Amino acid sequence: MNVHLRGRVFGERSSASRSHGSRRPFSGAPCRVPPVRSAGSDDPETQNVEALKEKFFRANSSEGASSSQNTPKDSASDINLNAINPYELGRQARQAFNDVWEQLSRVTSPTRSFIIDDVLQVEVDADFQAPQAAYTTVLVVGATGRVGRVLVRKLLLRGYKVKALFRNRAGVSKDAIPDSVEVVEGDVGDMETCQKAVQGVSKIIFCAGARSAFTADLSRVEERGVMNMVKAMQDEIYRRAKRSGAKFSPVAKRELADFNSRFHQARWDVTFVGTAEEAAAAAEGRREDADNGYGSRLNTAEAVITEDNNLLFEGNLTTRGAIAEVGARLPPTLPGGEHRTAGTEGVVLRVRGDAHSYLCILETDDGYRYGARFPTREGYLTVRLPYAAFRSEYQGQPPLDPARLVGVNLRYENRRSGPSAAAALRAAKGLNTRNMNEVASEQARDQKFSLEVDWIKALPGGTEPEFVLVSCAGRSRPGIDPSDLRKTIEAKRRGEENLRISGLGYTIIRPGTLLDEPGGYRALVFDQGDRITESIAAADVADICLRALHEPEGRNKTFDVCYEYQADENNALYELVAHVPDKRNNYLKAAVASLARNT
Repeated sequence: MNVHLRGRVFGERSSASRSHGSRRPFSGAPCRVPPVRSAGSDDPETQNVEALKEKFFRANSSEGASSSQNTPKDSASDINLNAINPYELGRQARQAFNDVWEQLSRVTSPTRSFIIDDVLQVEVDADFQAPQAAYTTVLVVGATGRVGRVLVRKLLLRGYKVKALFRNRAGVSKDAIPDSVEVVEGDVGDMETCQKAVQGVSKIIFCAGARSAFTADLSRVEERGVMNMVKAMQDEIYRRAKRSGAKFSPVAKRELADFNSRFHQARWDVTFVGTAEEAAAAAEGRREDADNGYGSRLNTAEAVITEDNNLLFEGNLTTRGAIAEVGARLPPTLPGGEHRTAGTEGVVLRVRGDAHSYLCILETDDGYRYGARFPTREGYLTVRLPYAAFRSEYQGQPPLDPARLVGVNLRYENRRSGPSAAAALRAAKGLNTRNMNEVASEQARDQKFSLEVDWIKALPGGTEPEFVLVSCAGRSRPGIDPSDLRKTIEAKRRGEENLRISGLGYTIIRPGTLLDEPGGYRALVFDQGDRITESIAAADVADICLRALHEPEGRNKTFDVCYEYQADENNALYELVAHVPDKRNNYLKAAVASLARNT
């Protein structure tokens, strides 16, 4: 450190003191510098002392100059060089400044000052560590709401790049959205706005809500808004995969059967019609017993392609316990060379039903069959069946391996009681003729079935959710009309279903009544089954959304959350799953690990 001192001041003092015949002592602490050695003119240390004297004791006035010229050379030893050494003066000044600064820091701030070694070893709070934040851009839909405002700041604090989509910026104060947030102004009901908002986005947190209970407003935000964001995100991921040279999008559903294609139209046909005994004989290879059974004569089924390019599977099963199946073998790979079912998590079907229950059967290359039952209703619906819902046909079968699937079938079973059982029921209950006619009519409806299939696809797998949706719990809330609450919940449930069948990894959060209070101070209950009644802070919901972004245990799960409370006395089967939010650990992983997936 170079310290520059003006020699004029010391020259004037030395000159004045010599003119009065006395020497004024220096008030600073003497510096302990080794004494100057007596040496010849060739000694380099002596030359350095002479150079310092020439530099710092040069007189500017004529009196000082004449005095310094008339002073003998031997009097240099009488001058206290230790007291006026510029390097020692700089060291003392620096030490004094550090002492004063440390005292002021202790008084005005609770923070401590670190030397460079301490700074290199300082620990960062675990709550603010997000290694994935550096390469993750999060779109917050509804960033000006009660949850969104807290969530945006939590994301920024951890280093995420944040985009915000909300309807009108004119009514939003400057403090509501930080300047570092990229704002997209528009309506979630507008597909063009959604496509603009998702550009460059890695994940979406949808915490927007309709401002009124009008049907049009609920449909625009809760149902169509979620669907628009889902489709826009799927398109964005597909474009990103295409730019990277990949043949398929990682979130695209894989085709198992699409009856708009002649390839699948030609492959699908009725594979079996008959009783359960005949089905067992066919499975064991006893074709004669299967072909000679009466079930195949009394029961009929067919599969045709409709004008809408749907597979129509219909028939009439008059025998009690009769079965009809339609299906096809699956090619192992897609046209691009990718395996058709390896790495997938389940199947999704687009069907138009008749209020009957059907069974989806998957067959592996080693001959094992696994089935999952699904209900239908009159009209179109989309059915999501995770592989965890499929049950083995016989005990002792290995778990279902999606990579070994070679066939898919749809089955209808006449599971109603036969005529003899109906007669016994009439005798037991004393049913009159009118009631018997109703029973006969129900029996006739059960015998006939009709199912139209648009397509069947496999859902892609993954580790983290791409879409976090904030919905609501279904219990009554103070200050809300029950009819309005019912309409709101129905709209939110339709939006949830649009997300589940999309193929995107999702986490759906159903909080209790939101409170405007600080979060992180009370235990939380995570549950499934729409049973919670307590409230929760909006800040806690925002923290759950943040932690769900990179939590594999929360992928493809729907759960309710509220403050901890005691279970009802009559609800003995209810199990509390409570976890206290903590900065030092990811409580969400432990809280949702035991909850059912694909819900």
